[in-house]
Amino acid sequence: MKRPELNTTPIKIDKLINRIDEGEIKIPAFQRGYVWKQNQVIELLESIVKQYPVSSVLLWEANEKEKLRSTRNIAGYNIPDRGDNWPVNYVLDGQQRLSSIYAVFSSNVEQEESSAKYNPNLNLFEIYYDFESEAFLPVSEKEEVDPGRVVALRNIIDPIKLVDEIAALDKAYHLQAKNLSSVLLNYEIPVVQIKNRTKEEVGVIFERINNTGTKLNTLDLMTAWTWTEDFHLLDAIDELLIELEEKSFGNIDPKLVLQIVSGIIVGSTKTENVLRLTGERVRDNWDQVKNSVRATVDFLSTQIKCSSIEFLPFHQQLVPLARFYSKTKRVTEDQLDIIKRYFWSTSFSNRYSTGQTTHKMDADIDFIDKVADYDFTLIKRYSPSITAIELIAAQFSKANPVTRAFLLLSAQHSPLDLANGSSIDTGKSLSSYNRKQYHHIFPNAFLSKQGFSKEQRFSVVNFCFLPADSNKKISSKSPSDYFFSTVPSEKKSEILLSNLLPQDENIYSEDNFIGFLESRSELIVDSVHKLVN
Repeated sequence: MKRPELNTTPIKIDKLINRIDEGEIKIPAFQRGYVWKQNQVIELLESIVKQYPVSSVLLWEANEKEKLRSTRNIAGYNIPDRGDNWPVNYVLDGQQRLSSIYAVFSSNVEQEESSAKYNPNLNLFEIYYDFESEAFLPVSEKEEVDPGRVVALRNIIDPIKLVDEIAALDKAYHLQAKNLSSVLLNYEIPVVQIKNRTKEEVGVIFERINNTGTKLNTLDLMTAWTWTEDFHLLDAIDELLIELEEKSFGNIDPKLVLQIVSGIIVGSTKTENVLRLTGERVRDNWDQVKNSVRATVDFLSTQIKCSSIEFLPFHQQLVPLARFYSKTKRVTEDQLDIIKRYFWSTSFSNRYSTGQTTHKMDADIDFIDKVADYDFTLIKRYSPSITAIELIAAQFSKANPVTRAFLLLSAQHSPLDLANGSSIDTGKSLSSYNRKQYHHIFPNAFLSKQGFSKEQRFSVVNFCFLPADSNKKISSKSPSDYFFSTVPSEKKSEILLSNLLPQDENIYSEDNFIGFLESRSELIVDSVHKLVN
């Protein structure tokens, strides 16, 4: 293979347009189409005229073997394809800038019908320059000014058309028009050209690019890599997420879906392994992927009482769980017990709170494969690391994985309503995040008057499930009040136990908040360890 190259070359606007007209530069199918508004186009033009630097365009020159199976033309314009023996340059970054420049200055004004859903409105690019105000005008404002003071940008860099434009101008603006044409003709766009690189290398390079604008990701690249006539990865993922949305699990990051796919098919989530997947292989295994994800969601809903992805402590947990259900059709009671122990151990540890999560997911896949083969020895790798002090410090927030894990843990104990002793529908409380379904055990207003900080008041340890109507009954009453006037005395012990609350009534009668935090945090830690032992 030839030596890899990565070159940065400034290219004048007219040369760049010629390369596009010759079919040398194409948009990969994974690009989501043109999205800029007209004001963004005009801001780009202003930068060019003022000779400010603009961000580079990244092109990947692909040889015959690396050519993509599906592409689109710049801004949807009708541009011929190059011959099969010619290399093609794919726009990996800078599509919006490149498309805007081409669409504004090119003489090509015909778009392809086949790519209509990606095509921008052509009026976006019908822009004029007003020499009196020294400003760019959209076509909608052109009629409001004297035609003798404006030129169409589409004609400004074509020497022949420029003659006609100048002839129609007032003589006072002739020199300005020539200067404008010269600036535009001589402005250079920085182009970074990648050559002699494999698709896998391009994927890694792309992930590490730090450029302005909307960046592509592994999913975008995989959409191109895996495209076949009868399978489009992005559409398949969208359909799966729509289905999962019915079970409140549709909000999975598409990149994580890719890692689930790769984890199921090849047992690894590393980017280089994801990018090695072929379209045929993904297509042929797609039903298995869907069934495994469905089974994972069912496991979380029934065994963990996690009714929404909003409450899953770490989304990365989906990858090894989906791998397990891809390899195991009939789950034994022993396997189920190990899988639940794995879930609770990783939920109450920092395994996925720190870096190198890809490496950890791959290690968890190895563990899962052994569980599928009834080898449970590696479960000893996993243990909860949460401490009572960390629990007290953790703030009650949906964004906090400790909060999510704590709520799922609480649901395992079938909590009873503090106000009447009835069973709480935790499924309702865990289907969508509604603060009215949770209660400060030591009420916020009461603690605030006592001088406790917000961090102390909003400790996750100070919360429990409580329906909105019961929440209103308790309101801001002190524990020494409502624990003895509102909590049913005949079921008090059972109610406290079901909510992982201390049984020592002195804590409540004395409104001992610090003692409460210490006692309850220990109860929660003990409950976690019982689930994993």
